[in-house]
Amino acid sequence: MKNLIREVHRRSLWQVLGIYLAVSWIVLQVIDVLGNNIGLPDWVGPTAFALLLVGLPIVVATAFVQEGLGARDGSASHAAPEEGPDQVVQPAVPETAEGHHRVFTWKNALLGGVAAFALLGILTAGYLFMRTSGIGPAATLVAQGVLEEGAEVLLADFESSDPDLADVVTGALRIDLVQSPTLSVVPRSELAGALRRMQRDEESAISGDVARELAVREGYPAIIEGEIGVAGSGYVLTASVLGGEAWEPLAGFRVTARTADDLIDAIEELSRDIRDKAGESLRSVQGGPGLKQVSTSSLEALRLYTRGETLENSDELGAVALYEQAVEIDPEFAMAFRKIGVGLGNIGVRRPDAVRALTRAMELRDRLPPAERYLAEAYYNSGVVGDRAATMRSYEQLLDVDPQSIAGLNNLGLVYVDVGRSDEAEDLLERAIVIEDFFVAYANLADARRNMGANEAAEDALDQALERMPRSASLIEFERARSALDRADHVTAAALIAAYGERFTSGRDVGRHASLRALYASARGREAEADAALDLLEGTEIFDGHPMRVAWRRASVALSAGDSTRASRILLDAYEASRDSLAPPDRIYGYWLATLAAAGAAADVERIHAEWRQLESEDELGTAGRDGRRRLDAMLAYRAGEFETAARLWDEHGRQCGGSCAAEASYYRAQMHEASGSPREALEEYERYLDGPPNYRAYTDLAYRGRVLERLSEIHEELGDAAESARYAGMLIDLWSEADEVFQPRVEAARARLASSTGAGP
Repeated sequence: MKNLIREVHRRSLWQVLGIYLAVSWIVLQVIDVLGNNIGLPDWVGPTAFALLLVGLPIVVATAFVQEGLGARDGSASHAAPEEGPDQVVQPAVPETAEGHHRVFTWKNALLGGVAAFALLGILTAGYLFMRTSGIGPAATLVAQGVLEEGAEVLLADFESSDPDLADVVTGALRIDLVQSPTLSVVPRSELAGALRRMQRDEESAISGDVARELAVREGYPAIIEGEIGVAGSGYVLTASVLGGEAWEPLAGFRVTARTADDLIDAIEELSRDIRDKAGESLRSVQGGPGLKQVSTSSLEALRLYTRGETLENSDELGAVALYEQAVEIDPEFAMAFRKIGVGLGNIGVRRPDAVRALTRAMELRDRLPPAERYLAEAYYNSGVVGDRAATMRSYEQLLDVDPQSIAGLNNLGLVYVDVGRSDEAEDLLERAIVIEDFFVAYANLADARRNMGANEAAEDALDQALERMPRSASLIEFERARSALDRADHVTAAALIAAYGERFTSGRDVGRHASLRALYASARGREAEADAALDLLEGTEIFDGHPMRVAWRRASVALSAGDSTRASRILLDAYEASRDSLAPPDRIYGYWLATLAAAGAAADVERIHAEWRQLESEDELGTAGRDGRRRLDAMLAYRAGEFETAARLWDEHGRQCGGSCAAEASYYRAQMHEASGSPREALEEYERYLDGPPNYRAYTDLAYRGRVLERLSEIHEELGDAAESARYAGMLIDLWSEADEVFQPRVEAARARLASSTGAGP
């Protein structure tokens, strides 16, 4: 200390001031580093800054007094008084300045500064100790034992005279609270089942009273409820965390927004206060991205986003329109971009817009909290790049940070189904339906179980979905009928399809019924019946009603009947009729151009293929478009006799697309083995077609199942295996016994093979 004081005495006023400012900067940097690494209370930084501000005039006054007094007595200032080795040299001081000199000394200044910061350190340590030990007003709810780490908390809708504003504040607070590792805010969608059991509308507001009833029913330990009050041109946000048997207030909060423009900052402050009090680490609370970064700095954009979320289940296209308005206001609204890409992908329209939105969300992913960031990466890897491995990694990382994520559990489960990891998919999807009554998760769970051969367990999943979600009955029964078609259980399928048509007669249900009828009739060789159903299907709002997809299905049946000319005419007429009304991405070239190539229309395929490549670059295709282009390239290589290239492309197509694509790949690999004179290898591929996973097989069976059974019977006969030839002939007869006349000669040939193998007469 004495050496330091001696050194300060040697400095001028300006040197002392510079040293003080440098030391102050270092102190603030140390506090900032400590805050970022271990977390400090919010008041530590401002208090330290205030102490440094108070110290500044003291240092200036001390330097002025010490320097000024020395200058008045020049002889004394240059005298050489006797001093010991530890003595501090002090200039002679006139008696009139002695009082100031005794107060404004460097010793006093330095000791005062050290004492002030020591006291700040003691207060900070005491606060942190009480916070984590559950003592006093600083104690967190977790430390007090009234909440457990990771406790599920129900967020009630804020009350306000402006319902739209209440929705915005509630939605924004939910977005910010989701970042907390200490609180697990119950997703709004998870409450649908509980609201139904309470005989309330699934979309009804969650008032404080409703929240308390829900919490009691579902076992949530705490709820957060709040209110928005008007204060002049601004707002006052109040919130309470309630818990215990009597739902007494555990903590209360109040923040003010001077104007509407300050609301987002106020919501963020409220969220951080709640997270702090709950027991989240100060480092986490203070170091995470702010609400403006996570969502948007625009209240109007946030309002549009919140309205869009309420429309997702009933009007996905309307929700997308609101998200698009939101990103027009704020071009860096990453969450809205992700919602646009996902929504358009679900609807199956405007593929380039979906690709651009998912790409933009990926570019802005650093603005998102971890769970949202991994979702953005997963959808980009799935919908734009088509990288299954990267998609799985993103969903796995999502579940590491949020094991309760419905999107993560369901979507990773779906990918696992596609890649043949159905047992792992079943585990994920069972976890998803425990968390939320989510129809898609039930449907995917049923598919996973069917792929494992557990058909009864698959039906149990749909029965459970029907019990819990009776309002989704039409979707559930559609899945039940489609799955029967996937398994080629046509007797069961016929009964389910008839029952569906009698029970569900409005809106999209008519289109779904027509789709089921067309799939059934197509697979069984009833072209006229399939055409009648497709007439009803075309133009409906469901994806199967897309005009070029309908044309592809008509042409596939014609090809199955052996009429290549008719198949080509169907596709070309449909293209010319819808070309001007469909944007290039909505023409789904890949679906039907490969079928046109299979029909042998080489010149037309070459012309339209060139047009497609000119209209859509590789970067604009997205995963679905890229799958279609790969399918077409594989078919063109096959038709050109380039079997090695075709085999590589079909293998890649089966791996990347999964499901029914793998079945189609097996069919064409079998065709290539036949063409190259390898009948046994062809048999293996045809059998692989039949034995593969059943999910979505109805869409390939309409074109290939009859031909696969026919060739299996014929090849086994050629190889001298009469029993196997008869087995497959019998399966073909069952499939096409009531087929159109054009199929009957082939049915009669199958009967002849069957009779020959059994020794019976014709």
